[in-house]
Amino acid sequence: MTDYEDLIAAWPAPLQLVHAEGDLFVTLLQQPNYIEAKWIGHITAGDVVTTANIYLALMQKTPMARLLNDKTEVSGDWTDANDWLQYEWLPKAVEAGLCAMAHVYSSNMFSRLSARDLYMRLIPNLYIENFNDQKAAINWLLSCNC
Repeated sequence: MTDYEDLIAAWPAPLQLVHAEGDLFVTLLQQPNYIEAKWIGHITAGDVVTTANIYLALMQKTPMARLLNDKTEVSGDWTDANDWLQYEWLPKAVEAGLCAMAHVYSSNMFSRLSARDLYMRLIPNLYIENFNDQKAAINWLLSCNC
């Protein structure tokens, strides 16, 4: 996590994560009532795990009950991260205050399948819904009683 300490220290300034090659893959933004993860480009399970760990660090600084996970503009299969998200990340995120997550689907089939698999794993323990557009996701997220 030491690679990201400066970014975490600057929160709530927008936090941008890049691949080793310099390509941006996610921007984390603090919105008035939720944290937004805006993903872009080709992502991997490793990208998802890195971002989820940073999200936990941000929750330690600024607890926020809602997460908008917008993967509209991504491609890639990140299903390999789902075991870790279910068994390692989710309990810590809930303990830190997360109670609802809205996920905006990508049009990429592999990313959609990864998101659907994650939804089936997390739904028993978290308010979570998948959406095809960001506006519907935000409306649902803000209507959650958290």
